[in-house]
Amino acid sequence: MKKKILVIIGARGIGDLIYHLPLLRSLHLTYRQKLIILSNKVNQSKEVFKNETFFERIIEFDNYKYGILRTFSNIIKFKNLINKLNVNYLVLTANYRRLVLPVLFSNVKKKKIFGTGLFKINKDRTLDHLTISERLLKYTNELNLKKKDNNFFLTSKNPKNLKKNIRYKKIFISIDSHHDQNNWPIQNYLVIINKLIKRNNVFVNFSPNKKYFLKFFPQNLIRSKKIKFTYKKKISEIINIIGQSDIIIGNESGPICLGSSLKKKVHAIYLPIHTKPESKIIYKKNKYYNAKRLSSKIIINKILKSV
Repeated sequence: MKKKILVIIGARGIGDLIYHLPLLRSLHLTYRQKLIILSNKVNQSKEVFKNETFFERIIEFDNYKYGILRTFSNIIKFKNLINKLNVNYLVLTANYRRLVLPVLFSNVKKKKIFGTGLFKINKDRTLDHLTISERLLKYTNELNLKKKDNNFFLTSKNPKNLKKNIRYKKIFISIDSHHDQNNWPIQNYLVIINKLIKRNNVFVNFSPNKKYFLKFFPQNLIRSKKIKFTYKKKISEIINIIGQSDIIIGNESGPICLGSSLKKKVHAIYLPIHTKPESKIIYKKNKYYNAKRLSSKIIINKILKSV
């Protein structure tokens, strides 16, 4: 009997979706079945996984943390949705109780929940020292799937014969990060951008809800024809721009993970008090700069010299 497989992804980040690729591909290869994916609507998995072949369909759901009454109502609705899909194998990759409970109460016979403790509703803290990507890979290996595909590279539909402009490079720069915890000062990016636009075309990216970042840019940069701001673009357009760019520069965040997954030349800046250079697991050729250990001047010079 062929398995009908459901994978539930509660993670919010685009980078988190990239870290799920080995699991999703390995399940698909092992059972020779396309997956049904229930995914947190904020991670935009329909766009990120658009060119992949391991899924039958993606259903988005709201994984926001609400008050007790609404959470209880959502648990019942989510359990009913799972039962309606009529699957016989379920993998939940997040250990939020608001997702664990409907999975436990569901009719699915075979269930695997990542990151729970002995009593299922409590969290396993023994792997807190690992990054999200390392934990996902460990849990995936523990499934003992017969066929494994541990690559983190997205399937790209960009034309392979796309002509590169020898004179001008396309450079994508991401100047924010999730909750702005990992942000390198914008003034440093302005120095880099001012240098790069002399001979290159630059795309500047930040979240749509952070339009106030524009106030840090002098008018000569805002009016420059060699700079394009991408904060209004859809994630599918961002992925396409990154796919056609030569170099990706920015804070360790979603766009850096996308650039890594598309095998671009990546320069990632990170603050060790908030994050690790986690995207390194995707592509070993990435270059990383510890903003606590290296001065801004040294990082700027290293990036410009490399470009």
